[in-house]
Amino acid sequence: MKRPILLLTLLIIGACSHQVTSDEIAVLVAEEVERSANTKNFWPRFDPMAVPLAIYDGNYTYLYRHPANPEGFTRSEDNERTGFIYSGRHPAMTANSSTDIGGTMTATLLIEDVKPEQSISMLAGVAIHEAFHVFQREWHPDWAANEGDLFMYPADSPALLSLRRLETEAMRRALENPDPSDSQCWTRLALSLRAKRFSEMDPQFAAYERDTELNEGLATYVQYQADGRKTVTFPTGGFGAPDVRPRAYVTGAAFALLLDRIDIEWRDQFDADGRQSLDEALQSKLISRGSKSSGRCEFTDTEISSSNERALRDVAALAAARKERRAGFDDRETWRLVIKAADGKPLWPQGFDPLNVEQVQGGILHTRFLRLGNDQGHVETIDTGDVDIEAFSVGAGPHPLFNGIEEVSIVGLSEHEFTTRGDYVSIQIPGLKAEFAGASIHRSGRETVVQLK
Repeated sequence: MKRPILLLTLLIIGACSHQVTSDEIAVLVAEEVERSANTKNFWPRFDPMAVPLAIYDGNYTYLYRHPANPEGFTRSEDNERTGFIYSGRHPAMTANSSTDIGGTMTATLLIEDVKPEQSISMLAGVAIHEAFHVFQREWHPDWAANEGDLFMYPADSPALLSLRRLETEAMRRALENPDPSDSQCWTRLALSLRAKRFSEMDPQFAAYERDTELNEGLATYVQYQADGRKTVTFPTGGFGAPDVRPRAYVTGAAFALLLDRIDIEWRDQFDADGRQSLDEALQSKLISRGSKSSGRCEFTDTEISSSNERALRDVAALAAARKERRAGFDDRETWRLVIKAADGKPLWPQGFDPLNVEQVQGGILHTRFLRLGNDQGHVETIDTGDVDIEAFSVGAGPHPLFNGIEEVSIVGLSEHEFTTRGDYVSIQIPGLKAEFAGASIHRSGRETVVQLK
């Protein structure tokens, strides 16, 4: 029995009087992707229909347009658009993302927890967003950031935070201003503030922002085209101090939309070159235009002072929030699993969701998905169904993840037992899979410690 999911946006897909089941939503999303691909020109050379799509609805994984019959899938007999079906969540389906399924890069979409405000066109837009990532990896492999730099990003600098917010506000005013010359004036100010901010940061952090804007910002720009959005929405008051990656989704799309206003042919040039950042391309277009604003576009002393004071408060609040969030993790009254790596043999990140990680006091909190492993085995956690699992990892070196992990604690678990055979241990329960050789187990109350030797 498939569980029904109600959408407030059923008018988009027709006058329906019944509850739409999750498998029906999968079909509707696939149909909308096809319709959108046949009517819109998203980006030079990019065709969403050339990329396989996998959709997990909480019961089955549906695979569209795949060239083969991947292991574990069976051919669909009910729906001609679905090539293959897998019972349950295919192991590769860990997020809205792109991944290798059966030797072919595939866009993946999870719809088991559809929100009422998510329309079919929005879900199709996400699917096209992920398909664009497959295109990027083939044609522009350099359009990707080093996610390791995010964990060292100076989010706790009040001066940089204030400049970042003023830059964001200038971008918002540029997009909202209907007068072309004034819009370009605010754009110039945004670029000037960015240049100043980048000059006060280590180069890898500026590169992180620019590369994430190329990767996620352009994918968001394509997604907006799919679901009919003409502009971006900036959060009231700007982004939070740690929201560096989410901000790049929006600023990247905003730069692309501002480029559309100046020269609609920019995409062909940019795709052919592929070496510029979006803000550099925008700066070049503005210089070639050479126009000046007919109005004022600068922040008042009061606005700047207010931004500086707020940044000081927010950075202090960030430190307190990281401490409080760690305490909340430590205080969760659930079954707990702790895995400790042997000396000199750290666990290594094999997969994590960069949108669902938090820096907290003493380490990194993973709130949706994490996979760690070494020669002795691996552990994987994922929030799925009714489980609410969190994992807290402690770095083995200066970098909290990429020098390896010396210890990981996992909470939100149900009562469980291990399978043991000599010094081999394994556990498989909803949301958690762990398997290690050369390990010992110690239990105290609801906490289990696995010590690797």
